[in-house]
Amino acid sequence: MKKTIAALLSAAMLALILTACGSSPVILPEDGVAEGKQGDTMRTYFFDYTVNSAYTCSKYEGYIPSPGYDLLVAEVTVKNTFGESITMFDWDFLVLFDDDTQEEDVYDYPITSYEDVEIPADALATLLPTQYDLANDESRSGLLLFEVPAGETHFTISYIESFDDDTTGDMFYVDIDAPHK
Repeated sequence: MKKTIAALLSAAMLALILTACGSSPVILPEDGVAEGKQGDTMRTYFFDYTVNSAYTCSKYEGYIPSPGYDLLVAEVTVKNTFGESITMFDWDFLVLFDDDTQEEDVYDYPITSYEDVEIPADALATLLPTQYDLANDESRSGLLLFEVPAGETHFTISYIESFDDDTTGDMFYVDIDAPHK
């Protein structure tokens, strides 16, 4: 009987350990910066966000990028943890990438933030809106679409906390590898 109980307890402990290993970690900032990877949950002052998946392609739902560029398609989930409704913008998130001609990383906003870009309706249906409200504890998933240098597959999606008094808070970086499809 004691061996049976011990075996059941051991099995239960093993199941808990395996479950914990399978969940994505929550990344909190240290000294103003939080760095994670695809699948990690980043905990900001206002919301949690996870870059679930990403890939690059030459065309998305009829949208073709500028010459010399591919499209980075990143699926993101955002969950409001602020305690009240918040307004989100797709341009809250930036993509950073290497540029051999520059000394620093280059960044860009999602294509939906460009005023002069015409995006086909089929593409718009799958993208996070340019602006949207999230109620307290509400989650929303969708795609962010960026133009990135053709052939690149390693990127960083970043977010910087911004407050109503025009100050900034912590910086969040999610490294992703985005295979070409």
